[in-house]
Amino acid sequence: MKEKGINPAREDSLLARYLPESQIHLERPAVVCDKFGIIILWYLPGAIDGAIQNDMLAATKMVSVPLARSVTSSAATSNNWRTHSSNFYSSQSGSTPGCINMSPAWFMQGHPPPKFHPQVSATLKEVDGPSFCRAMQRPAVLIAAALRVMHPKLYWSSLAAQLALGLWADENKLNNMGDRLREWPSVFTALAIMCNRCSPMHRDPLSHPQWFDAMTTFGNYGVATMKMPNLGIDSDYPTGSMVAGSVQIIRHGLDMADSDRTAWIWYMRDDVHAFVDIPRADYSRYWSLVDHAL
Repeated sequence: MKEKGINPAREDSLLARYLPESQIHLERPAVVCDKFGIIILWYLPGAIDGAIQNDMLAATKMVSVPLARSVTSSAATSNNWRTHSSNFYSSQSGSTPGCINMSPAWFMQGHPPPKFHPQVSATLKEVDGPSFCRAMQRPAVLIAAALRVMHPKLYWSSLAAQLALGLWADENKLNNMGDRLREWPSVFTALAIMCNRCSPMHRDPLSHPQWFDAMTTFGNYGVATMKMPNLGIDSDYPTGSMVAGSVQIIRHGLDMADSDRTAWIWYMRDDVHAFVDIPRADYSRYWSLVDHAL
């Protein structure tokens, strides 16, 4: 059975054994590395300007129906915490609480390789895919430019995977997937949209230590803090923030906000890259980026 990202007993044991030497509060842009120069985290408050936040808001409104339907109310378990009603709070300005994922090509839950092949996500099939992809263009371009700087190897690896998926879809006459891949403007192959959700402390077990997820946020909320206890770091998380890092390494969480807060989380899955024989991108290293810039 796959991990679901939450295991408090194990996390407490790990934290007791590997307690951070100090506690740091981030409020200005920062890059966090380990002792070998491997980049673990990029923290970029204010990276997303008001115009792009407005684009994100307009695109999020387009998926209000699947957002509303995503919230579950059955007994809370480690399997359903991402969508359980206990982790959402109501909107003060008409936003729709919920958590959805969409991708132009990924493996559906319970349909892993090699028996099955990638498909367009159900949510992207349900909404007006072309219109949504147009609405998310500027946020997607911004995050692509950021990834090109933060993790060049992952940037090129993901582009190669998307090109290979497009060729595979064309060869197999999967016209709907081919259309969605051509319209999809992001270098990341998947996007999660979370509206008015608190996030218990967790990791992403389906990611890889070498890879980054990119977390972006907007809304009319006030003070928010992202907690990363195994790094010994808390950070301000104001609207317009971008935080990118290895979410398999970083245990992180967010409390409920004082008003509406929506997060767009950009990510990718290794089984999709493996399906089209794209090698896994290695770590991003600080001095390599500096040398390249010079």
